[in-house]
Amino acid sequence: MKVAGIQMGATGSKNENIAKARWLIEIAVQSKPDIICLPELFTYLPAQTDRFDDVLPLAEARNGSVSQMFSEYARKAGALILGGSFMHSVGGKVYNTAFLFDPSGEIVAEYSKIHLFDTPDYQESKHITPGERVTVLETRFGKIGIIICYDIRFPELARTLALKGAEIILCPAAFPIASPSPGFDHWQILTRAIALQNMVYVLAVNQFGHRDPFYFFGRSCLIDPWGIEVAAAPNRECVFVGEIDLDYLNAMREIRSPLRHRRPHLYQL
Repeated sequence: MKVAGIQMGATGSKNENIAKARWLIEIAVQSKPDIICLPELFTYLPAQTDRFDDVLPLAEARNGSVSQMFSEYARKAGALILGGSFMHSVGGKVYNTAFLFDPSGEIVAEYSKIHLFDTPDYQESKHITPGERVTVLETRFGKIGIIICYDIRFPELARTLALKGAEIILCPAAFPIASPSPGFDHWQILTRAIALQNMVYVLAVNQFGHRDPFYFFGRSCLIDPWGIEVAAAPNRECVFVGEIDLDYLNAMREIRSPLRHRRPHLYQL
């Protein structure tokens, strides 16, 4: 199957970011992909200086205008669309949520980011409430698990998705260069490690551009079950396309899958 990642930067206002996303989705649809994925918080990236009361009006309801946009595009493309993630308001709280739309335009899965990025220079929990559920969904394109950005640093979550049957892990991200972390080096290692250790495809779609205090380096990628990069985005806002072969994945799992050799009675997680 064909997958398309939309690498963009949410560096403007909410309306400007959504307009940019529409333009790139229109380009992506032309390649007739089966799955489309956008980056994390593509409608608006809260700045550290934003107060909660500033961002709450920018958050969307589950069936708000952004969801309606993705519903229309999913029907138009006949594809699954993971709407990156956006700020999702529920009962006065804001979650960092990714919604998955099927080719009929319906929301078939949602995932709210579990692990929040709290560091000395940025505290995501200032604006966002953490999610409490993992997500794996069986679709006609395979079993799909969802993580968001900082989740990639927690191997327990990816392994949980694999044990629940995930064949493809979608990872919308706003993964920055941030001192002292060598961001791009970590991005390369983590995306490959998740794919290789769990024998899954990983489609990781990152933001690109500057949003104070971070620079987002892009380099979105598709990694195969051997941990090999099979498609990657260049150093700009763009659409990139790759292919997923579940027959190949299943063949690799038959030949050499670490999932078969687990000894969970010895683990303390």
